[in-house]
Amino acid sequence: SRARGVSTLADAAGAVAAGLAGRPWAPSRLDAADSRARLAALERRGEKRGPGVLGLYTGGTLAHEARLLLEPLLAGASVPVRIVDLGDDEFTVGRPHPMLDPEARSARVRESGRDPRVGVLLLDLVLGRAAHHDPARPLADAFAEARRTAAAEGRGLVGVASVIGTPDDPQGLTGQVATLRSAGIEVLPSNADAARFAALVARPALASSLLGDGP
Repeated sequence: SRARGVSTLADAAGAVAAGLAGRPWAPSRLDAADSRARLAALERRGEKRGPGVLGLYTGGTLAHEARLLLEPLLAGASVPVRIVDLGDDEFTVGRPHPMLDPEARSARVRESGRDPRVGVLLLDLVLGRAAHHDPARPLADAFAEARRTAAAEGRGLVGVASVIGTPDDPQGLTGQVATLRSAGIEVLPSNADAARFAALVARPALASSLLGDGP
């Protein structure tokens, strides 16, 4: 068999599925039309935002992937990037993992609304039988509060997330996505897409490389 190198988790899954089905495969890219529409909607808000991207993750592998994608995109662009894996040992000694108890992350999300350095909040949401029964609700509520706090100080805050799960997960994939969107969070199809879109929001000049030169 022939080995194939990929750069994201979503591409790894897509390449395996295509190989098993005997279909051609190509690396995924951000949906240009969808991303441009999202950016236009954000631009219409007319908000001033902090310069930085803050990732608050419950999945360590997802956090690592986001860091690998963001650093080359934003290096040298005066865009501060901080990715925090809240499932790391330093955050879970003596307390439940954030996939089980969302409050530790929710508190940090609320705090982000008071931080003038943060303009984009990057998040993951992991579903499954070992996860919280409704993780989207506390995350959405915390983000809505953070946005109100930022707005009271004259700043905008953009939330970007991906949901890792399937329609068969007990939390209900469709409902979890809808809950996040109801709070104004931009939900992307994969963690890689979410990281790239977060970079694009923080640095719009990336549009030509990430979306191509089309309209």
